[in-house]
Amino acid sequence: MASQNQADQFDRKFLNKQDRLAIYCDYYAIDQAEIQHNPTLLNYVVSHQQILDELISGYTEMGPINQQICDEFVGCECDDENQKS
Repeated sequence: MASQNQADQFDRKFLNKQDRLAIYCDYYAIDQAEIQHNPTLLNYVVSHQQILDELISGYTEMGPINQQICDEFVGCECDDENQKS
C-alpha cells in the first residue's frame, strides 16, 4: 500500500480531478461521456480508484530505479558488442 507521502506526491501530480478521471477512463476503456449518464460506471471507477492510484504510484516510483538499472547495463552491452567484433 502507498504511504501517505507517496499519496501526497501523487495528488500533487494529478491535482486536476478531470486529469485523473481521464486516466481512469482510458485505463478501464470507459467513455467519459457515458459516466455522466450511467451512475453504475461512475461507481465502478470510484470503487477501483485506489487500485489504479497505487498502480500509477508504483510505476512512478519504479521509473528512476528502472532507469538506473538500464544505465548500468548499457555499458555491459557495449562491452559485449565490442568483444564480438
